[in-house]
Amino acid sequence: MAKHVYLLIALFIKINSYESVVCSPSSLMINKLSIVRIRLSEPPLSKIVEAVLPGLKKNFESVSVEVVPCPDLTQPPFYLATEGLSGNETVIDVGSPSYLLPSVNLDKLYDIKDFKKVIGSDPLSIVGAGAGPWPYVGVNSEFIGNVKFSGNNHTINRSHFYKINPETKGILHGNLPQNETRFALLANFYTSNGFSGEVLKIVCETRKGPLDFVSSIREALANYYGEETVALGGAILIENGKVKVHVMPEFSKTPLNTETELNNWLNFFEVSTPLVGLGYLVSNDPGLDLRPQHFHLFSDHGFGGHYHYDTEPITIKYTAYLNVAKNLIRIDQPKKSLSFGKD
Repeated sequence: MAKHVYLLIALFIKINSYESVVCSPSSLMINKLSIVRIRLSEPPLSKIVEAVLPGLKKNFESVSVEVVPCPDLTQPPFYLATEGLSGNETVIDVGSPSYLLPSVNLDKLYDIKDFKKVIGSDPLSIVGAGAGPWPYVGVNSEFIGNVKFSGNNHTINRSHFYKINPETKGILHGNLPQNETRFALLANFYTSNGFSGEVLKIVCETRKGPLDFVSSIREALANYYGEETVALGGAILIENGKVKVHVMPEFSKTPLNTETELNNWLNFFEVSTPLVGLGYLVSNDPGLDLRPQHFHLFSDHGFGGHYHYDTEPITIKYTAYLNVAKNLIRIDQPKKSLSFGKD
């Protein structure tokens, strides 16, 4: 009898150990993946002002663009892990929608802490948008990365995730613990030392044109700089009005082969402001299968997700603090790119 009990206990431990491995896979070692580094065009902030003003004025009634000292972004409503956006300014594109579509590749699990090896900055601030760490969250989710590393062991992690509530089918918000710095499949980050310094402050109110706020900036840069690649990243406060977002549900059990199938799978919501967005935009893709723009939103009132555009243009107000990146790092670019799924 005792022998049978011991065998059952051993089998129970073995099964649970196996399930633990299956449910909590190891993240990929980023420095073992393909990495491409590019030095970007780095116009002074004063030239960025000149570049973006025409495009913004076509899309918004009230526009202000100026170079200012960065406010303390650790304070409300931004709650960043670092005060500023300056020092070794870099944008990073990791993975791809190709690892989600048409079918998910669950091996694509990454860890932000590995960026320390890739970038070499200390301190290192990382803000941006991606897919959440499904082994921790339990399902697919939207990820808002907001992390600071300094020294050998000090981490400030103020990252968020948004998932679909399985009971109500609404949006469910969560904060990631200090030691959970993973993300999955794809992400787009702006990184720096997090130092104070001059930044671009853009304030726009009352949208009159067809382009959303981020697209207005990106297309203005593209028109001005042509084939040069200029990248901006940082934080956006959205006040008044409402905003369209999506939150990814559980991974699709059937392949998503078209834009229509993708949109039918996603969950779209109209959410109230105020909201804060973190992410980046690039004016031109130098052949690296980049996502041109990617911002995810979070809030104090429980709503957030992937930013699309405002839905009440008369009352909307955006205030952005952005900086120009010196470098671009492309990590784990897929061999085959998709023609959809990057909106």
